[in-house]
Amino acid sequence: MKVLLVSLIFNPDNVSTAQIWSGIATDLRNAGHDILVITTTPHFNRDVSLEAAQPLHSWIGKLIQRSYYNSIPVYHIWMPSKHIWTPIRLLSWIAFHIISTLLGCILRFKPDIVIAPSPPLTIGLSAWAIALVRRAHYIYNVQELYPDIAVNLGVIRNQYIIRFFRKLERFIYEKAVAVTSITPAMCALIAQRTHPSKVHLIPNFVDLTDVKTVARENAFAKEHHLTDKFVITYAGNMGIPQNLEVLINLAQLIPSITILFVGDGGDANRLKQIATGLSNVRFVPYQPLSRMPEIYACSDLFYVGQDPKACSDGIPSKIYRILGNKKPLLIKTAPSSDLARFSYESQSGILIPDDLSNFVAEFNEFITNRALLQKMAENGLNYVSTVFSRPLISHQYETLCKTVMSK
Repeated sequence: MKVLLVSLIFNPDNVSTAQIWSGIATDLRNAGHDILVITTTPHFNRDVSLEAAQPLHSWIGKLIQRSYYNSIPVYHIWMPSKHIWTPIRLLSWIAFHIISTLLGCILRFKPDIVIAPSPPLTIGLSAWAIALVRRAHYIYNVQELYPDIAVNLGVIRNQYIIRFFRKLERFIYEKAVAVTSITPAMCALIAQRTHPSKVHLIPNFVDLTDVKTVARENAFAKEHHLTDKFVITYAGNMGIPQNLEVLINLAQLIPSITILFVGDGGDANRLKQIATGLSNVRFVPYQPLSRMPEIYACSDLFYVGQDPKACSDGIPSKIYRILGNKKPLLIKTAPSSDLARFSYESQSGILIPDDLSNFVAEFNEFITNRALLQKMAENGLNYVSTVFSRPLISHQYETLCKTVMSK
């Protein structure tokens, strides 16, 4: 079986979606299938060590470069940094769609299956066009529901644009031979917009072979004066959907805790302004993947948040890695969301209510009783290692591809 993966993000970009699809691609190759990847050059979260291990070489100048990831050929289409001027970034996205579609149609690699993970929604068009030309099937993976997130957050308000993207969404679902998504609620919404029989629940995974245990008093902790602190960490993109202001509010109410922000994003400057004068709030830039074990080790809780308007449109894939590193979750979301249900089922996290003043006394119990946090950490590790292991999830994708091929 020959599988073409068309993804906006892939290794060596240091972001959870890239790690997930790099793992699935590797497992499919190890199962004896031919895999080829079309993606972008690293642009979302650059990591020098990952790029050194997977060097990119010119194929058509800097426009298209090539690398190998675990013996898998990967074609990288040039993409500027995510911080570049928005119009240039939009033009680059359009160029990526055009070039990736052409590449998929002309390369000697003739796929049986094309897999396209979103976002963006429009990558489904590229997968459909390639599958049409190459007489292949395509599988569309929904990591985040679009245009739902943009509409619910008020990013898109024009009704004509909304209707256009709704029609595009349904077209992509209709043309796909299968649509996969990562939570029951998302699958239920997708099933309302296409034939329910083609919708499949395949969650993201945790790779426990990547987990490295280091001492709490490590180099990162000493560098940022965290060795004797109760640390709540958020690591990743700092945007409005992540609902991060609640952490600064907690820092104001509970001076004995330290809030650590690791990363960057569109809401970072506003958050830094709000946190002005708070000595127990720290901001550090994105860190190499190799330093994450140190960050996990010196953190007592990892924060995962969702804007209430977008909590039904996805579930942060980072939760699996956090629990795999035996760290409990501090969660801000709607009580009815998939993320809240995940926390209830796994017994691995603390949910922050809307009324923070009543939450302070409850939270102080966790600060003084580390055994409660340790128990949640153990619950979380047991849960994800049983239900969301990498071999299990990769096997589900392989089974789906084989089922599609047999039709």
